[in-house]
Amino acid sequence: MTMTRRWHLQGLIAAAGIIATPVFAASPFTGTWSGTLIAGAARLVLRLIIEEATATLFSVSQGNARIPATSMAIDGKTIILKFAAIKATFEGTLSDDTHIDGTFFQGAPLPLRLNRGETPEPVAEPSFAPLTPELLSDKRMAAYTPAMGAGWSKGISSGLFVKGARSSDDEIAAQPVDQWHWGSITKSMTATLCARMVEAGVIDWKTTVGKVFGAKDAGPYAQATLLHLLSHRAGLQANIDLMNMVFYSRDPLPDPRDERNKWALAALKQKPVGPAGKQNVYSNNGYIVAGAMLEKLTGKPWETLIQQEVFAPLGIEAAGFGAPGRPGQVDQPLGHAVQGHTRKPMPVGAKLPNDNPVALGPAGRVHMPIASMLNYLRAHRDQPATFLKAESWQALHTPHFGDDYALGWVVRPDGSLWHNGSNTMWYAEVLVDIKTGTVACATANDAAPDTLKAVGEVLMSARAAALAEPV
Repeated sequence: MTMTRRWHLQGLIAAAGIIATPVFAASPFTGTWSGTLIAGAARLVLRLIIEEATATLFSVSQGNARIPATSMAIDGKTIILKFAAIKATFEGTLSDDTHIDGTFFQGAPLPLRLNRGETPEPVAEPSFAPLTPELLSDKRMAAYTPAMGAGWSKGISSGLFVKGARSSDDEIAAQPVDQWHWGSITKSMTATLCARMVEAGVIDWKTTVGKVFGAKDAGPYAQATLLHLLSHRAGLQANIDLMNMVFYSRDPLPDPRDERNKWALAALKQKPVGPAGKQNVYSNNGYIVAGAMLEKLTGKPWETLIQQEVFAPLGIEAAGFGAPGRPGQVDQPLGHAVQGHTRKPMPVGAKLPNDNPVALGPAGRVHMPIASMLNYLRAHRDQPATFLKAESWQALHTPHFGDDYALGWVVRPDGSLWHNGSNTMWYAEVLVDIKTGTVACATANDAAPDTLKAVGEVLMSARAAALAEPV
């Protein structure tokens, strides 16, 4: 099982050296190109530099993260670029001297238009019809997804639709009160918990890893701060070695602190991808280390802290951790493994690979119903002073290092907050638009490429439904 992932380039960028592929003649593609990749709520500004023998993609929205092409093929006015580090391909055609029109493949195909120069041309926000039960059903069936759900809220008005089956092996319908796995959307919850702990004087945004773990265990990350960890700027690698994950429990533990500390120490022993603060590298490890720091300082498991400090004060009673449901039953939606159009349900029970290890909790193991997720999103929209001070809300919603990543949130160009999450058997996206007073979420119990695209579109249709609500 792979780790919690982010849609598109977020979370998939890896450091690599340029691999040169010969191009035997001067090419009209040579130069600098820019464009905006759009999928639902996600928008990434990209810059592509093509030289005689190499091509390099830069994710401008992620602090100019650098992604060398591993192969480049040019045939007349057609170019094909492959980026092994993020498992992506771009196929484009030179439509005129200043534009390449093509498709970016990283799972579902996405249109991408590049213009010559350092600055991308403005791209209009796609329009989406307000979500209806029929539209949700159509999107679900077109993606071969067992079940999909979505919800939205504006002011005191809200809506919620669920379509499909809890498992592809039966006809038990998913229900509006069912629980869904939210993956990396957990990260903003962990950041919210950290804000509560900062206000309580337990920790500070500038508290270093070295101060909590000690210089020896912190190693090269001793000067990385809590703010670095939550911004994916600590220099930590994305995950620990996949081969070592088999040594961590996926089943509930009476006290996860020992395994989480073990994981954190393993992450801190890995070679840094760069100095703290210099590069955005999406890292589950960073959030696990942050969670382990809170555990050391409070003597309580992260699971207990987030229930006491985040869920309970916000009135969220149905949240839990790991795959939802009782062992051997289909009383909640099951996650699904994907093979083409086939969906294999992943049952709940001991020793079954239905989620990431328990140690990964702070980075992506929360489940809750859609209505509870809307409660959580409304808190970030309304920013109640009884829960956090204004400066703490601002800290959570502000990118601190010049890119678009705040603390568990991606800040879109329009100022709205977005994130997604997946453990490869579920997929979800959320959106908080403080300016318009709307929130929305969408989720599915598989994570096929077509599902990722469908969930993103459903999210924006849910947002359109929220915007259509009377003031």
